[in-house]
Amino acid sequence: MSQGLIAGFEQRRLPGHNIEVDALVGGSGPPLLLLHGYPMTRVAWKPVAPQLAERFTVIIPDLRGYGRSDKPKGDERHERYSKRIMALDQIATMRSLGFDRFAVAGHDRGARLAYRLALDHPETITRIAVLDVVPTAEMWASADAEAAMGAYHWYMLAQPAPLPETLLAADPEFFVRYTLKDWAADGFAFDPENVDDYVSCFRDPASIHGTCEDYRAGWTSDREHDEADRGKRKIAAPLLVLWGRDYSVAKAKPVETWQRWATSVTGEEVPGGHFQCEEAPSETLAALLRFFGE
Repeated sequence: MSQGLIAGFEQRRLPGHNIEVDALVGGSGPPLLLLHGYPMTRVAWKPVAPQLAERFTVIIPDLRGYGRSDKPKGDERHERYSKRIMALDQIATMRSLGFDRFAVAGHDRGARLAYRLALDHPETITRIAVLDVVPTAEMWASADAEAAMGAYHWYMLAQPAPLPETLLAADPEFFVRYTLKDWAADGFAFDPENVDDYVSCFRDPASIHGTCEDYRAGWTSDREHDEADRGKRKIAAPLLVLWGRDYSVAKAKPVETWQRWATSVTGEEVPGGHFQCEEAPSETLAALLRFFGE
């Protein structure tokens, strides 16, 4: 497994919620937590993290079940990988660094963790940016045949163990490379070092299991938690939603959708597919600096 480093950042082993989290810490200024998505690791933030660290203290963990962080075995209800529990990892990590309040940006699965953190712990989050998602409950509620074909992995990865784990273990490198190409805009070439890190970490059977548990939680506890909050609680912190012009979230009316879940919402479309930090780093960085600098 590679080290997953970003120039100018220090690797730290930090406490999570009954686990240990492996994170990168760099910069100075107000705290900003960056959370990656699937099937990636923290190095997904490499194109924008050094510039953000010029104005913020930037913390970039590998999520529970991903990268170099701990990967506990899933439980019957998949609660260990619910975004409610994964949010507690982030609170513990940030408090260990001396931060009780902080801003957060999350992409993909990291965005689902980030908005659950903002809903459950409003006193903790100052501002939140979500990249290329709408809430989990909205995804399931709008599911139809077209959505099922486009987001087949939601259904496959949520199947009971060991079915998806066994299928992915047959050729994990193929799956990661296929997924990245499928979700990016046509013709986009990823940083080979980033892809090597994603593949290296995903080869670990514990990572395959942990990431499947993440999606099983999306079908069970995460969906239930969202439905319990629907129409009753809203994110109090200002929220920015960014989405790629050439990916499916662009069709989901993301600003209008998030306005049902947050009190103050702004949104921007950037070029490319699902991977804003890697496909449109300058546009994504500019949007994040504007938003978190206010």
